[in-house]
Amino acid sequence: MDKPIQKKFWTPGRIGLIVCILLIIASMAYLFASRSGKSRLKADPSRMTFSKIGYGEFREYYPFDAKVEPVTSVYLDVETGGRVDEIFAEGGKFVKEGELILKFSNAALQRNSIDTESRLIETLDAQRNTQFTRAQSRLTNQDTLLGIDYQIYSLEQKRSRYEALAIEGLIPRQDFEAVRDELEYTKNKKILLQERIRQEDLLSEKQLEQAKLSIERLNLSRDLLTKTVESLEVRAPISGYLSSIDAEVGQNIAAGKRIGQIDLLDKLKLSAGIDQYYIAKVTVGTKGKFSLEGTSYPVAVQKIYPEVKDDKFTVDIAFAGEVPGGIKRGQTVTVELDFSESGKSLVASKGGFYNQTNGRWVYLVSGDRQSASRVNIHTGRQNPRDVEVLDGLREGDWIITSGYDSFNEVDTLVFPAPVQLN
Repeated sequence: MDKPIQKKFWTPGRIGLIVCILLIIASMAYLFASRSGKSRLKADPSRMTFSKIGYGEFREYYPFDAKVEPVTSVYLDVETGGRVDEIFAEGGKFVKEGELILKFSNAALQRNSIDTESRLIETLDAQRNTQFTRAQSRLTNQDTLLGIDYQIYSLEQKRSRYEALAIEGLIPRQDFEAVRDELEYTKNKKILLQERIRQEDLLSEKQLEQAKLSIERLNLSRDLLTKTVESLEVRAPISGYLSSIDAEVGQNIAAGKRIGQIDLLDKLKLSAGIDQYYIAKVTVGTKGKFSLEGTSYPVAVQKIYPEVKDDKFTVDIAFAGEVPGGIKRGQTVTVELDFSESGKSLVASKGGFYNQTNGRWVYLVSGDRQSASRVNIHTGRQNPRDVEVLDGLREGDWIITSGYDSFNEVDTLVFPAPVQLN
């Protein structure tokens, strides 16, 4: 009799199917768990820099390079321009006031000077001719007027005699009337001559006044041209040290170009360009210091130039005390400008992390030294070395201060072994 064959429940195919299902479930569970939890990254602490949070003296300052410059400088700007004929002084040498430094030639300017001088001479000649003609005319008119006055006097005497004779009938009446009419004509002629003299005097005065104004204008033009011609000889306006001359013999230089400067080295200052980020913090009187050959010297901001160029504004800084004996014009020193008083604060070293987080968060090392977790912090004042911690960290905490570029902002860094921190 045949026995029925019983089928096995755990067949190889069924077992394989169940294993696949379990693997899928486990993978999905792991994926879900990894996405729902904090991100972690294994990291090598030997490539990191760690710093301890603690209280210490904190000073908010900004270091910058400042250049030593003279307080007083006089620039040498070309007034007229022209061709450089001769150079008499070298850059870096001491020059005395009035000493000839450089000489130009300008043919057009010299022609203008000659033309102006010629016009002035012509106008002066015309004025003299006008005055001479006026004097001759006045003499002639005065002589004529004197003759008319004599005629009037003679005719008045003659009229009186003729009038008496005409009344007695000794002469004809028409003879008396002829003398009377001649007298009236001569008097009218005198009036006309006097008006002519008055008109000529007015005209001559106007001509002389115009000539005078022309002469004044020409004299002014001549004086200006003379000064301009004199400016072709560049002389030292003050006694001092001449900078390098930006000119060569034979070179044509346009008017207004700066070819050098003269410095008074009895007083020096520092000039520096500061990042515009600090423009609200820097004021006149802001104090600072710089070191030279191991000695610290106090300084203070003296003048602020508000114009921002290439993201920087310029300040003049004065020495607040003794001027270093060995300091030279053109030398560069590093000045630390103070923005607050020194005091106790909770501080952290300012490493590469600050560039990535801008002081908003850090990696805080755990108590067992096996990991570092991301925590948010609040920072305040800063200087190139340290940053003030206002919230988020405590004294004694250790943080990673090296750069965070390779961590992809994960939540936790896991170390293969506890970190040794000193």
